[in-house]
Amino acid sequence: MITGTIMAAGLILTSCRGKELPVPVDYTVNGPSTVYQTETAEYEVIVPWEQAGTTWSWSVAGATLQGVSSDTKIATLKFSDMPANDTAYITIGEKTAEGVMAEDTIVKVKVLPFCTLDINDFTGTFDCNEAGYGIYSVTFTKDPVLANTVVNDKFWDFAGPGAVIKYTLSGDFLEEVTVPRQNFEFGDGYVGWVEGSGLYNSCTATMVVDYKVYYEGEEYDIHHEFAAGTKGSTNTVVRKKSSGYFK
Repeated sequence: MITGTIMAAGLILTSCRGKELPVPVDYTVNGPSTVYQTETAEYEVIVPWEQAGTTWSWSVAGATLQGVSSDTKIATLKFSDMPANDTAYITIGEKTAEGVMAEDTIVKVKVLPFCTLDINDFTGTFDCNEAGYGIYSVTFTKDPVLANTVVNDKFWDFAGPGAVIKYTLSGDFLEEVTVPRQNFEFGDGYVGWVEGSGLYNSCTATMVVDYKVYYEGEEYDIHHEFAAGTKGSTNTVVRKKSSGYFK
């Protein structure tokens, strides 16, 4: 998130008989200028000095105003849905105890798309697009013990019998994928290891992962892009892996 500070200019107003009325206080508004969809955030009026009786009003377009503090300086907003043009607008009004009102301050908030993780969306048949190799199908199943973790039964298109690789999804706004270092038996019986990391997108059920693969005494950098299986049956793998694949 990026925290924004907005300056609201105070106004000097006078009555028609020339008597000066109390001046609305200059203030700033602290709060994130970028949020994720589903996030809840607070916005606070910050004043350089207190002026008894001054109050602030809050209205919102593109989000839900969940509550305002008793002193009216803090508003809590829920960004449940994606607003038009991915932007929510917060309007803050200021009024002195004598009823003098300042010009409204409008704060723009950029809303980034985010869908709450459902690990079941990352199970089933997926296409694995491997850089420099091709597209092939893999099957992800939910790990029976580890939370937010799926198991790939066809890693590298070169798995030994029963060999699998586990991926843990963070389940938060970072949408990170972790492949902890784990031993892996390749299709030719060689036992090496795999570790990696990447990002996923809960809205599209896709993942991008980069790995270090230790095979036959060497480390290799591998890049995979996963999407729900639609291409595996129509795209031909460029070449099969073997001990001679890397020569």
